[in-house]
Amino acid sequence: MEESYVPLLLMRHNRPLRGVMIDRQPWVCAKEFGLLMGHRNPERICRLMDDDQVRTLIFRTHQGDAEPVQVLSESALYRALCRFSHPENRHLRRWLTHEALPALRDAWEHRAQEPRRTLMAWDRQRISLLEWQGDLWIALRDMPRFAPPPTPGERSLRALLQRWWR
Repeated sequence: MEESYVPLLLMRHNRPLRGVMIDRQPWVCAKEFGLLMGHRNPERICRLMDDDQVRTLIFRTHQGDAEPVQVLSESALYRALCRFSHPENRHLRRWLTHEALPALRDAWEHRAQEPRRTLMAWDRQRISLLEWQGDLWIALRDMPRFAPPPTPGERSLRALLQRWWR
């Protein structure tokens, strides 16, 4: 019997992207990635890849069902983004590089002593956080889109941070 995998579910614009780690390398569902790219025939993406960039795996669902799925390696993801150019692909690449693949890697590494990335849904958006020693940390660059802008009567976030860092 073939080995089956329970994938991690990543979401972008209410679309799923399931991924697993195999030999410390991320692999994601080819069809779902093609749909994220806006490709009309996402099955065709696999035909353009080399043999080492595509695999067929068995994904296990939470109900216990087994589903054969074609998956793409990390290099295949970037190759597909270059091959099928679209203006949105720049944002998709950034999401893959900075949020999705690091979250997938960290989900498979169970080191309690080290910080790990996690994603949090907040006010119809996803925020990348760092989980360390039981606390969640947010990057300063993400604060403007995480926190609402201050009202005129409140202190600005910049003034608060400048006071705090002195």
